[in-house]
Amino acid sequence: KFTKNNFTSENQWSIKEKTVAMVEDTTTYNVDSTNGTAAIDVLDVFIRETIGSEATDLPMSRLSRAEYSHITTKSTTGKPNQFFVNKQITPTITVWPTPDLSSTYTIHMNVLTRMDDVDAATNTLEVPFRFYPCLAAGLAYYISMKRAPQLTGQLKAIYDEELDRALCQDEERRSFHISPNLRSYNNA
Repeated sequence: KFTKNNFTSENQWSIKEKTVAMVEDTTTYNVDSTNGTAAIDVLDVFIRETIGSEATDLPMSRLSRAEYSHITTKSTTGKPNQFFVNKQITPTITVWPTPDLSSTYTIHMNVLTRMDDVDAATNTLEVPFRFYPCLAAGLAYYISMKRAPQLTGQLKAIYDEELDRALCQDEERRSFHISPNLRSYNNA
């Protein structure tokens, strides 16, 4: 866990893609561990429908627990277009409507998973390479508090700089457009 000026970044996770083949009349599927790492949440889902050799990807809408509970006809069959994530010890995903399998459906999920930690001398720490300098600087900073308090201020500055550098690389690099809603604007 890295903290910088009241900003907390949980960099103890990664995103892995998981694919599950849907089964007719089955609505709930496990979002179990991927490569031995525990699933935390499902970020987004799309369904791939395959008819013959033609595959079509369609995004699915996420439902809250309450929204899913309020669906009165959970047994309705068709092409699933909504999902609910039940975040238990072993998370599950429930789709609606129930798959009819008039064609082949596959769920594709981006799953937030916990990074594997070092629990044996033979394991490698699962940290993105861009955080290596930050990790080293952070360790030096925390060790200095006990071993060399006179260097703590200087090492904290280095740690903060390395943390900023690593976090900046995780920022979304996508265009962002804002346009005003002028429908209610009245020229009087």
